[in-house]
Amino acid sequence: MILFKKIVLCFLIFFALIVVGCSVPNNNIAIKEKGNNSIAQKYFNMLTKEDKIKISKASPEEIINIYYNSINDKNYNLAVVCDSNFLNYVANKSSEDINYVYKEHIEYLKNIKRIDIKSIEVYTDMIKKNDSENIEKPSKLYCVYYMQKSNDINKFPEEGYFTRFITVSKSPLYGGWCISYIASSP
Repeated sequence: MILFKKIVLCFLIFFALIVVGCSVPNNNIAIKEKGNNSIAQKYFNMLTKEDKIKISKASPEEIINIYYNSINDKNYNLAVVCDSNFLNYVANKSSEDINYVYKEHIEYLKNIKRIDIKSIEVYTDMIKKNDSENIEKPSKLYCVYYMQKSNDINKFPEEGYFTRFITVSKSPLYGGWCISYIASSP
């Protein structure tokens, strides 16, 4: 009988640890982020060796160009890898499944016929240290001005000139620069 009580007690302690561990918000975020990275890894694994090398060595400006050029070239796997940090951020902030976020983004990109980049400019975003010394952030902010054409203006009316503020940071997936945020204002 004592052995039975000890086994039940151990089971209850084990169960309690699992419940407490899974209910801590940071653990849920870590589990979700790991799942998000595995989806990004799936798209990364579909890239050619040349594309993998190209994005891992690209500068922040080049990764923005690669992203928009991949949309023009209908290379959507490369596009979503270039902005996988952003897609993971969107999935983490919403209640949407990460697979859904990636697939919906690809469907959105398929509506774009062509994007012509007019300019990519660094948008100064520094942190002040002691009111005199600037510290560079681990991410870089760019102002991108481009012209976009749609495949079907009736179905997808987003056509014309656009300005987007794009934050680029290092990718945990491949170590190179990756788009981590896209917005219409800084």
